[in-house]
Amino acid sequence: MSSFQTFNGIPALPVELDFDPVREPATRNGRVVEDTFWVVNPNDDAVMAVTKKKHNPTNFTHMWESFREGIAESDIDTSAIDIKFNVARNGSAFSADIVFKQYDYQKIVGEATQMKMRIIDSHDSTFRRDIRAMIMRLACTNGMVSVGEQLRVKQMHTMHSDPEKLGSVVSDFPTRLENEAHLYKEMMRTPVSKDLALQFARSHVATYRTAAGIKVNEKSVEEFGRIWNMYSSMGDNGYRLYNVLTHIGTHVTGREGTDIARKQIRIEDKVSDIVQTPVFRNLVGLAA
Repeated sequence: MSSFQTFNGIPALPVELDFDPVREPATRNGRVVEDTFWVVNPNDDAVMAVTKKKHNPTNFTHMWESFREGIAESDIDTSAIDIKFNVARNGSAFSADIVFKQYDYQKIVGEATQMKMRIIDSHDSTFRRDIRAMIMRLACTNGMVSVGEQLRVKQMHTMHSDPEKLGSVVSDFPTRLENEAHLYKEMMRTPVSKDLALQFARSHVATYRTAAGIKVNEKSVEEFGRIWNMYSSMGDNGYRLYNVLTHIGTHVTGREGTDIARKQIRIEDKVSDIVQTPVFRNLVGLAA
């Protein structure tokens, strides 16, 4: 499933993700490689990962069913949800975006917003099990990673999830997101010019490391400015800067063959780290 579909309640995991990974001794030139294993998708015999002894992934349904049970034990309203599954190559990882349409923060934010959860898991150790909550801005579908407290549950992917624990955590997400929404009002009241925004991008967003030191990707800075211009209706303030960053973390593209599902998660994680930094929080009017 690569587009949102509407459900009443959390659905079962898509059939292409419901399989038991097979661990086989890795071979090279017909010989077994000591202490090295292949993790194989039995549906197509594709090798999803090369691992060591201790890595023994389990069917994604174990985590997913625990999540479904946890949601059922909480008081989260699932009578109207939209959900989209993003599946990595060979079923080696996936993410699920779930929009809970009954939770609307418009009265606080001043525009249409809803609660969103993203669930992530992998068979190849590229991602831990991760359940994160955020507010989604409907006008541009930005998933606005938390700028206040970190709203997530994270585990090693080989661990079994505890439905009761998950239920107690996720049941607090709607209220905690209300607190998050109030921070948006603070950012709206804090002036941030385009020059300051581009300076921030040049110093903290568009940098990369080389053997010669830290470099700036000027094309990325230029793209940052283009996206800034898209949000002109917000005025020059911290909330606009925040939306430029969350736009980058949400609207991800790539060349043919790019694993968009993985790329989006990596970029969203980077944006999440950026908005938690003292320099960003000071710039947009939040306490460091």
